[in-house]
Amino acid sequence: MSDKQDVEVLYKKWCSAFQSVDAPRMKSLFDQSFDGLIYQPEEIADPMFNWDVIDKYWDAIPSIVESIPEWRELTSQVSVDGNSATVYLKLQTHIELIGAKKPLIGELRVTLGAHKVDNEWKLIKVHESRHVDLSDLFE
Repeated sequence: MSDKQDVEVLYKKWCSAFQSVDAPRMKSLFDQSFDGLIYQPEEIADPMFNWDVIDKYWDAIPSIVESIPEWRELTSQVSVDGNSATVYLKLQTHIELIGAKKPLIGELRVTLGAHKVDNEWKLIKVHESRHVDLSDLFE
């Protein structure tokens, strides 16, 4: 398999772990010892920069997310340069949150960063965001 195909497998594992709210599987996708980790979830104002914080975050996710009944890839782009890779994803999502008055529905944009360690691709960066419609600011 090529590096690009291996990175595609990694991002599909990330998607599957996210949609199934599988914290142990999600955590296994990261290079937990990497000193430059960055994780920016869409719902938190500031990124997390070390494994201990990311680990606790994913431990808590199953008590926040009830289910993700829709998770559909709209577009993806994989780029590999040596032992580094980036993935851009746009996903249509429907996320049911425990105790929320309504679900979180819409397009989720994700950028994943990965590197090859011991002949295996691991995540070192995740950035999630939703599109903000600014059109009403200019009417």
